[in-house]
Amino acid sequence: MHDVDLLILGPLIVTMDKNERLIEDGAVAIHEGEIVAVGKRTEFESQAATETITASGQLLMPGLINGHVHMGDSLFRSLVEDLPLEPWLERLWASEREFVSYEHVALGARLALAEMIRSGTTCALDMFWFPEAGADSAIEAGFRLVTGPIFFDFDSADEISNEDRIVTGEHWLTRYQNSPLIGPCVQPHNHLTVSPEMMRAAHTLATDFGALFHTHCSETTTEVTATLEKFNRTPVAHLEEIGVLDSSSLLAHCVHLTDDDFRRLARTGASVLHNPLSNLKLGSGIAPVARMLDAGIPVLVGTDGPVSSNDLDMWTAMRFAGLLQRGVHRDPVLTPARDIIRMVTTVGAAALGLGGVTGRIQKNHRADLILIDLNRPHLAPMYDPYAHLVYSAGRDDVRSVIIDGTFVMRDRKLLTIDERAVLADTKSLAIEIERHAAVLSHT
Repeated sequence: MHDVDLLILGPLIVTMDKNERLIEDGAVAIHEGEIVAVGKRTEFESQAATETITASGQLLMPGLINGHVHMGDSLFRSLVEDLPLEPWLERLWASEREFVSYEHVALGARLALAEMIRSGTTCALDMFWFPEAGADSAIEAGFRLVTGPIFFDFDSADEISNEDRIVTGEHWLTRYQNSPLIGPCVQPHNHLTVSPEMMRAAHTLATDFGALFHTHCSETTTEVTATLEKFNRTPVAHLEEIGVLDSSSLLAHCVHLTDDDFRRLARTGASVLHNPLSNLKLGSGIAPVARMLDAGIPVLVGTDGPVSSNDLDMWTAMRFAGLLQRGVHRDPVLTPARDIIRMVTTVGAAALGLGGVTGRIQKNHRADLILIDLNRPHLAPMYDPYAHLVYSAGRDDVRSVIIDGTFVMRDRKLLTIDERAVLADTKSLAIEIERHAAVLSHT
């Protein structure tokens, strides 16, 4: 090594590399946003760097990957409560149609990004109106985001007509195709709000641009029943039969699956985005994650939107992802902690097309890293780092966050988002949103 911008010395490193090494008293060297060396601290004693930081008493790991989120919905947190998914969505969409705009979505995105960065998330898959607002906000914040054009057949908040969605999507994907922090994704809402013809067109668009294909699937029994009545097949079967289910497909939820659904998911290589908190809060059920893992189906963990899970805390989502399977199946060896960590690092990165970019601490990967303060009563002593991360650690333990080699939070201070301004603007807008919601409730 010769040129090094940043040298981190002394942490316990949870590498998640090919051998999943744990390195006590380790060191990582970073140059131009890339990890150029990883090893023991003693191997780096003579290494010069533009900046050297000592991180003894801390744990260094890849940043968390949030597999499914609706960032703009942070503006509507707790606005609609205590309803099943379908009427809950109708109430939420009524407010979204009134207040969604580029400016408002950008504000909601900045609020969500601040929350995610504070909790150690460095990459997320976002589906929301005006995806350019989310992408621009992520670029400004130095955050890695997978997002892209959305598809909806009726009464859309973005006022894009059905006829224009493909052309608009092409323009969007072309605009961001060279953005190093933005991964492309084409996103029809689901198979009941998007026609089979438009679903196929969206999938073709994704294929043409080398983008991912992201949709909701089998979230509730009501959805499954409606799909059986309309198409005479399950949601998973419907997606495969119309030709949009393959290894680039990312299906959010998959709570209610048949034996045939499992076979189709395993055969096509599609990934599942598991959102345990929103599924519980909305009474949708518990996804059969343990069986998915046994079938070799890639599973990511997500928080879902801040209106359905009410926060973007990946640590709580991870904990529930592990505990639910054990409780439901009465089996304490299901979903080991290391499997959960894989879901939010290596498996998540691979499913989002970023397997060679992020999710590991190893040479030639981008430096998307978080430092966790271990000098906390609830984190002592530590015998198993993976179990500690899933069952003991929390977002308040995240001390510093690095994305693409740059500090976006340092010693718990956000560096790329004006948190005070975002909070002030959010509170001001919330007064209007609440007033509008009150009028809706009386009509």
